[in-house]
Amino acid sequence: MEVPKILKVKDPEHEKSKPLHEHLPQPPACVLLCSPIRTGKSTLISNLLLNPAFYGPEYFDTVKIISNTINNDLTSRFLREHFDVEDHYNDDMIDQLVEAQKSYKKEDQPEVALILDDILGSLNSGSRVNTLSARFRHYNIRLLLFSTHVFRYVSNVVRQNTTNLIVGSPFPNQKELLKIAEEFGDVVGGQENWLRIYHTACQERYDFLHMDLQSNPV
Repeated sequence: MEVPKILKVKDPEHEKSKPLHEHLPQPPACVLLCSPIRTGKSTLISNLLLNPAFYGPEYFDTVKIISNTINNDLTSRFLREHFDVEDHYNDDMIDQLVEAQKSYKKEDQPEVALILDDILGSLNSGSRVNTLSARFRHYNIRLLLFSTHVFRYVSNVVRQNTTNLIVGSPFPNQKELLKIAEEFGDVVGGQENWLRIYHTACQERYDFLHMDLQSNPV
């Protein structure tokens, strides 16, 4: 008798047909962007959302950006022009987004990108957005991106549900870099190998390492 084979469940037909470059985080994705101050985080986010070679401004039906610094950051001025932007965080924002998505039939839910930039230090462990990282797919949030310069500001729940890790450079705080290596090193053969890969990828300012944790091998 033939051994039963597990078949891939077909993707819904309503999903976006625009082809994405294989190096981009493939939705649905929970992206953790960890990079020191003045190493290009805002530039990278602007490219992801506005550059047609990346997702571009038309890829998602709804883009919401929550950032404590967005009104003081000239690099982000075009994000302010194009998208729904908040300069502070509260749980009601997440509740309202989830309820809005739940008001649609599953097949009619808008495709959402939710960006949380430099707010993680002001969150507590019970913040709605932390638990959202484990359930964002259920609400058709196709891109959930957390941006921070302090790795351990990120909730353990978010770190465990990260599908794509981006680490910028230079990273002068070696203790902080070692924390990332300790957390994600096992998937590439250990902490020392992770550091080797990072330093290979990040030889110049504004270089970054992107780990696609959804692929096998990583």
